[in-house]
Amino acid sequence: MFYQSNGRLSVAKRCAALAIVLGLSSWVSLCAAADNMASEPAAASQSGTSIDNENGTVSFIDTKNSIIVVTVNGGQELSLNAKDHRDVLDRVHVGDKIAISYLEPHVTGLSPMKGARLTRVSHTVKVTQSTAEAGVDGFHAVRTYNGVVEVTGINKKLGLLTIVDATGAARSIKVSQPELVTVMNSLVRHEHVQITYESAVTISITH
Repeated sequence: MFYQSNGRLSVAKRCAALAIVLGLSSWVSLCAAADNMASEPAAASQSGTSIDNENGTVSFIDTKNSIIVVTVNGGQELSLNAKDHRDVLDRVHVGDKIAISYLEPHVTGLSPMKGARLTRVSHTVKVTQSTAEAGVDGFHAVRTYNGVVEVTGINKKLGLLTIVDATGAARSIKVSQPELVTVMNSLVRHEHVQITYESAVTISITH
């Protein structure tokens, strides 16, 4: 275990305080996460498996620019570029209810950027396939993320790269392409890198 005895005591104190607010079940999960955080990031879901789901409502359709805006639970907006699959614009309507499933993200580009300033990780969503499947109306898209980030953890065994962007948001991303694994293994903690990663999205129109 990475923590020494004083580290375990500190983690235990923090977890005990959180337990008062969050309850016993959350406390157990948080303790496990805190005890492992310093040594290596938590394992991500296997490639191709769903890691998150949410529901939303089509709130705006810009037919001129082929943009579909979905307002998801919590009020956040997801803008989908359907320029390459304009037939989707004919199948969705403002007010339609949809279900969204996100798959595990994976790194598609990774380059050392010594001395570069950190940026916020931005993302776009583009429709990649508009064919309905198994009688369920819907389509597929991909979220592409890009930015200059700081490396805070490298787990060579699990192929995970943990990063932090200019906002302080931390993420652990799967690295599986051989050439990118080589780049990842050459990095050191606190190094700045330009990263691009993608996450496949499945959208079902539930009306």
